[in-house]
Amino acid sequence: MNVLLRMTRAENTAQYGTGTITLDIEEYLCGVVPAEVYESSHMDALKAQAIAARTFAAKRAMAGTVMDDTTSFQAYRYSLAAKSPRSRQAVEETRGQVLCYDGSIVDCFYSASNGGLTKRSGDVWSKHYPYYVNKTDEWDAAANVEKPTKASHGIGLSQIGAMWAAKNGVPYTQILAFYYDGTAIVGDYGSGDSVFPDEEAENKGEPTMKLTVNYMTRNDCYTANRKITPSGIMVHSTATPGIMAAAWFSRWNKSYAKGETDRQVCVHAFLDDKEVCQYLPWNHRGWHAGGTANNTHIGFEICEPAGFKYSGGATMVGYDAAKNEAYFRAAWKNAVELCVILCKMYGLNEGNIICHSEGYKKGIASNHADVMHWFPKHGESMDTFRAAVKKALASGGAVDPKPGPEPEPTPGTIGEGALVEFKTGTTRYYPGSKEVPGWVISDYYHRVTQVTSGGKTVTKGRKACVLLGKKVRKSNGSEEAGINTWVDKDVLSKVGGGQVKETYTVYTVAKSDSLWGIAQKKLGSGARYPEIMSLNGLFSTTIHAGQVLKIPK
Repeated sequence: MNVLLRMTRAENTAQYGTGTITLDIEEYLCGVVPAEVYESSHMDALKAQAIAARTFAAKRAMAGTVMDDTTSFQAYRYSLAAKSPRSRQAVEETRGQVLCYDGSIVDCFYSASNGGLTKRSGDVWSKHYPYYVNKTDEWDAAANVEKPTKASHGIGLSQIGAMWAAKNGVPYTQILAFYYDGTAIVGDYGSGDSVFPDEEAENKGEPTMKLTVNYMTRNDCYTANRKITPSGIMVHSTATPGIMAAAWFSRWNKSYAKGETDRQVCVHAFLDDKEVCQYLPWNHRGWHAGGTANNTHIGFEICEPAGFKYSGGATMVGYDAAKNEAYFRAAWKNAVELCVILCKMYGLNEGNIICHSEGYKKGIASNHADVMHWFPKHGESMDTFRAAVKKALASGGAVDPKPGPEPEPTPGTIGEGALVEFKTGTTRYYPGSKEVPGWVISDYYHRVTQVTSGGKTVTKGRKACVLLGKKVRKSNGSEEAGINTWVDKDVLSKVGGGQVKETYTVYTVAKSDSLWGIAQKKLGSGARYPEIMSLNGLFSTTIHAGQVLKIPK
């Protein structure tokens, strides 16, 4: 995709002149991102800015609008494009991704600051967009405390809010979801599938936990605004059965000084089997340890499941370990992944992680039993927890939640080679994808060519998917080139007598080969290279000499 530009800045006119020019949108963004936010910003802030700026530019490129290089549209500086490698990386790693609402590219706006409140567009301008709503922006407010910034129209992303959120551990996907309500990140400039970064991360063996940020701004700990340089992590558990992570906000977002609560306590985060809720900035001094560890350690609480009670302090009466094993493993996984993220953020390792009871033995925390009153019931300890963090750090963040043995296949299971058809009423390949064309459903059966990628189930839209290859025409049984799309297994049913393995040939990559060239040579069209990528579980077009590839027949 190209954009139309008319340059006005001296450094830009020296390079391009003053007439209207055509510039590749991705190269254009390499000069926009560092002109709009600091090159030194956290990578997630740069990615959020890149997608917002790409969305703004793509909308206008499709309308044939000639933009200029000022903030009347978007700031663009040729000199920065040439010397901002981190911004260029952010652009490249989000290539083609734009924000869409109800299937269309949004009209994407952003400003330096919103003054702590995102604005409904209809309250500021004459036109209302459903994805711009009024809500408190704690990120912008916190950034303004550190460095006051004049508020602008306040519609869409706050640049200082995004930069503050990113440096405090919020991923770019959540930043964009907060500022552009109800939107989805979609590839191929809005014509591709929805992007699910958390699921792509899971398929690549990276952390997948859901992080929600909602600071307890009424809590006296937050308003004290004392900062620390974290040198450790302290693991707690709540000792309050059945109260999950999100519910603690209303319990603790209160002021002791104003008589709203009788406790002076605040922890950085709570987590359960579903999510991690961050309630303090990671570098904020918490009130969780009851000792000097408050000056050095980030603290988080693991929520305990319902169905039992406490007696005599730390004795869990009626706790059924077998019944709660699945919950424990999911919460354990989130706890390990949180520690991995914090270790990477602050240069820590597994040796810097302790629990509350270990802190007491070291003389830096109060006399509490957590978490060693609970972990052993599931065959775990802080030593095995630290070992899990160490393993995850070494493997890039992947966490083994100790799954049970693989279940035996059941009749009707959709496996590789199965012939399937779409169930009546199906509208999308998977939740959040583009719509399935009617003829794909009505005219064809489909061959399953792949059920895993890299040995792992592929999830899209939070659904387990299989890859559909060749189409089989229902009218005469002839096979044709396939749709090569990952599809939710739940919208498919097997067609009797179709369990025939998909065949392929093997090709060894030569030094000068490209996927396009191989597809051209072996499949008759370079445009069929995605079929090779799908069959081999490739996530990029990078290949190397000597690599053995499966080539579909």
